[in-house]
Amino acid sequence: MTTTITAITGKSSAEEVVKFFKTDLTGKVVIVTGSNSGTGLETARILSSVGAKVIIPCRTLEKSYGAIDYIKETVPQADLLPMQLDLSDLSSIKAFADAFIALGLPLDILINNAGVMACPKSFTKDGFETQFGVNHLGHFYLTNLLTNKLKESTSSRVVVLSSSGNSQLLGPAGIDFNNLNAENSYSPAKVYGQSKLANILHAKELQHRFDAQGADITVVSLHPGNVETNLTRHTSLSMVLDMISNSRNYKTVFQEILKRKKVDVGASTNVYCAVAPDVKKGEFYSDNAVNTILLNEQANNQDMAKKLWEVSEKMLSDKI
Repeated sequence: MTTTITAITGKSSAEEVVKFFKTDLTGKVVIVTGSNSGTGLETARILSSVGAKVIIPCRTLEKSYGAIDYIKETVPQADLLPMQLDLSDLSSIKAFADAFIALGLPLDILINNAGVMACPKSFTKDGFETQFGVNHLGHFYLTNLLTNKLKESTSSRVVVLSSSGNSQLLGPAGIDFNNLNAENSYSPAKVYGQSKLANILHAKELQHRFDAQGADITVVSLHPGNVETNLTRHTSLSMVLDMISNSRNYKTVFQEILKRKKVDVGASTNVYCAVAPDVKKGEFYSDNAVNTILLNEQANNQDMAKKLWEVSEKMLSDKI
């Protein structure tokens, strides 16, 4: 007996989202970064189950093939393409974008899902602080390289994963442009929060630029919730204490911990933002709805978003 889904809530699974909207992505092409585990893997699985051709970019092809094997256990007809992409390496990002463009495929949905959280101080191959380098700069560069492909498709979308950490772990001043590369100090939690605010500002500025160009593209950012994934693999007592000490409201942090989601529910806002017909351009989502409560005070600061874009371009141009 088939259960009728009458509404989408914050407790809905990703599969329930596509069933509710009767989603059919036949002929559509989707890229999901970080699609070898967690919410990325579940997002790729669900979107492939409704007909999308899903690109599975991972740090190694071995991880990509592993994700494909996993998805095909439940979606044997899935149309999946393994590719290599390391967001901590600009040369790898360029090689991936060139390889994808050479395939001659459209790009209908780009989901910037991959990320790292509260890791010990380290740097990418190109010398960027790892959290800012992977979470923001890597996806910023990737999106820029694929912008023309997005413009070629009708009503394409860019979905950017952020986090409630953009407000909970970062003060009201927002982006510290004097410490983007941990030049002055390094707090794993605060730097994570800054990279997540950068995701939101990137999405808003990207939407602003697409609108100014008359491009039919929807860009949104989102908080998936506290999901049972390996994103917290760097968590230690010192990291937890760092998060609590940087939290704007430590009670909120504990509430997030207690509200831990299964992956199928954690991936639902990814899928909602990718397929829901009423998604609002430039907005921030959580629990399958627009959310303003979890936003940093600077999330709608257009001047900060523009400055971040320009600074990001400069940081990349010095390396490529």
